[in-house]
Amino acid sequence: MPFILVETLEWDGKDYNLSIEELQNIVPHIKDEDLLTFSILEIRNERNELVRRLKPLTKTTKKASLNLTSHIIRSHQPPLSLKFSVDEANELNFGRDYKMAILITEHNHKPLFPFELRYGGFGAEEIAKSIGKVEVSLLSVTQPDLQQAVNYLLEASMLYEDGRIEDVRAKLRLSLEALNKIRGKIQPVPGKEDKKFDERLENLIKGIKGFVDYGGPHLGPAPKPTTDMVFNMIVELVKMLSHNIAEGNITLIGET
Repeated sequence: MPFILVETLEWDGKDYNLSIEELQNIVPHIKDEDLLTFSILEIRNERNELVRRLKPLTKTTKKASLNLTSHIIRSHQPPLSLKFSVDEANELNFGRDYKMAILITEHNHKPLFPFELRYGGFGAEEIAKSIGKVEVSLLSVTQPDLQQAVNYLLEASMLYEDGRIEDVRAKLRLSLEALNKIRGKIQPVPGKEDKKFDERLENLIKGIKGFVDYGGPHLGPAPKPTTDMVFNMIVELVKMLSHNIAEGNITLIGET
């Protein structure tokens, strides 16, 4: 799981700086010019009023930079920040003393806290509740091969909020097709995962798809509780594959 950070934007005369010292306190090996991948969750003004809540969440990668506006060094490391240009400030509608909440998922293209969710800054835990565990879980998946399936699930999550259940089911079917497409690339690592993993995964995907791909004499769409179950099952399936890849239990070969 990633790191949710809430900090106040500071102006250094050229750029806006979002301090990542809270993250440095936990991960002190982050250095100047290291790459951090994150999504902006929301922006609040100096009165803590919500200005923007970004949906869908979009991943961005920036270099960590020395924080020239910091007056307090909370660790033995030089204080670092993420810099935002004036153009970005105009586009996102923020200024000095505005608060930005971000979800950091990768450090130098490797998962950050892959198996837990961490917080930094006032209100970060409440923001985690507002964006939901499903989106947090999905945005924690960093493997490129799984991104298509993840994107369909994120789209399904937005459609679900709008009550468009039939469209949700369509996205779930596409997500399962994306997972089935990479299934042939999966190779279990001897001694870590069973050699029939691929066969069991194929049967599982086929079984789950049957719940959102009704045919024959069935009248009408699959009911909402069934769709909820399938949604949760696919999310857990993606998380399982992501964790197994990260832990070296399975590998992916070739190209999709």
